[in-house]
Amino acid sequence: MDTFVQLIRNALCCVKDLSLFTSSPLHDPSYTARFYTFPAPYLSKTTPLEVLISITQLYAAISCILTGIRLIFRGGVSKLIRLNRIADVFAEIKNYKSKAAAADKKDEKSADVAARSIIATSLLHEANSALKNTFVGLCILAIGVSFFWLVANSLHITEAGWIGGLPALIHALIVAEIAMLPLLVNMIKDAGSAIKKSQKITDLHQKYAGVKSQNLVEKEKGCEKWFTFENYTMVVNTAWSPFWTVEAYSSIDEMAEEKMLVKEIEALENNVRDCIQPDYVVLKNDGAIEMECMAKSCKLEGYLEYVYFILNSIAFYGYMLGIVAFYFPDGEAQPNAVRRLKFGHSNDYADWAGNFGGDLMWTIEPIVIFASPFLIKRLSKSRDVKKVKAD
Repeated sequence: MDTFVQLIRNALCCVKDLSLFTSSPLHDPSYTARFYTFPAPYLSKTTPLEVLISITQLYAAISCILTGIRLIFRGGVSKLIRLNRIADVFAEIKNYKSKAAAADKKDEKSADVAARSIIATSLLHEANSALKNTFVGLCILAIGVSFFWLVANSLHITEAGWIGGLPALIHALIVAEIAMLPLLVNMIKDAGSAIKKSQKITDLHQKYAGVKSQNLVEKEKGCEKWFTFENYTMVVNTAWSPFWTVEAYSSIDEMAEEKMLVKEIEALENNVRDCIQPDYVVLKNDGAIEMECMAKSCKLEGYLEYVYFILNSIAFYGYMLGIVAFYFPDGEAQPNAVRRLKFGHSNDYADWAGNFGGDLMWTIEPIVIFASPFLIKRLSKSRDVKKVKAD
């Protein structure tokens, strides 16, 4: 829904920027007055098009604020608190099993050690993800708050000098621009991570396809050497999703978490033991095809992240020109660096072109988002699957 509203909002903004359909009621303030009379002299200028834009901007403000709060608390702080509890319980279970093995004067089974290593890495991975969610949530929350001034601007409230007037609108845009910078950096990081993951999956596919696990245990000199978190989640069980990976929105007490953790450890240990049987093949034909599709899918997702980065970078630059035009009036006193930033154009043109460029990029982005699942599904098909269909 958010993506659809983004498409509508920015498409309407492009219509306003280019003054399209000027003969229609969209640009006629008197048509707005038929339904509601805004106070003169400023708010009465509001056209039906601007009303529609303000509604979609208000939706974006509320949606971003709620999304930011959810990421900060449910996907961030609360999840970190829960992960900390689970890590403490996990450490107790690990110590108990180590002491029990020492009391029996037996070495711990390599499969059990490998399973606990996978869980420990998973908990650390989710903790890093929760920290990232908290930071991203703060940025999205800031963008959501700034959208309220965009709503006010569409209704000519800032023009009237209310809620801080035009300076407050510029300050809101600055906040949004600052909040966008970390998100742009994350896009680059996510793109690189997705492409690296694709390469890892390809390497694992080539290394383990059709190989018996017993041979790997002997080659790596121990089960825990090749049964790493990456190998397990990318090769053995790609659908593995333990309870601590979801957002912390439920009030599960510590006793319930302990029972769930014990069950998760037992299930993982049993799965690892099954996977090291002498006749177990790590990657059979279906698994190999699935990994090939997964590798292609990850690579395409990485390329799409680069596309999103380019679109949002252009939007960032475009909206920044409006801020520059506000603080550096036209004239001889304007610094040369600012003129170069505007490519030599006047403030009015740079403001209009930058605003239109941002609106256009944010119109294209949701179209790419809508098309991406179909593109990924079509382009990530394995060659073996295509051959079977052709036959």
